[in-house]
Amino acid sequence: MTLKPCIACGEPTDQSRCPDHRLHEPRTKKERGYGWHWDQLSRRARRLQRFCTDCGAADDLQLDHLPSAWERKAKGLRIRLGTDAEVVCRGCNVKRGCARPGSPRATQAGRGQPDAASPDGKAQGAMNLTGVKS
Repeated sequence: MTLKPCIACGEPTDQSRCPDHRLHEPRTKKERGYGWHWDQLSRRARRLQRFCTDCGAADDLQLDHLPSAWERKAKGLRIRLGTDAEVVCRGCNVKRGCARPGSPRATQAGRGQPDAASPDGKAQGAMNLTGVKS
């Protein structure tokens, strides 16, 4: 088996990240923050506004969280249309990026804290071979 450096720390691993730095995301829609209320809000918003807020497209519309939506959700408050979420097409939603606390978009909006442990997707240095016998 060929080992390569972990993209976070440089430890030899058979995957892109070592076991300590693997990303563990919640699996269900509800665990990711998309429950029944979000589905209802999304349907209602797309019924009221049938075009993308950013580019005006009318196809493949989605409801996008703004950074303030996650703050309200953390406080146990419901997400509001217009202030906390906007209707956009899939392409514009992808361009906007993630609005969760700690993400670049949330940090640019003055919210959230950047996660010092999250790598930027590039190897930070050479492979760490400490303790590996050659």
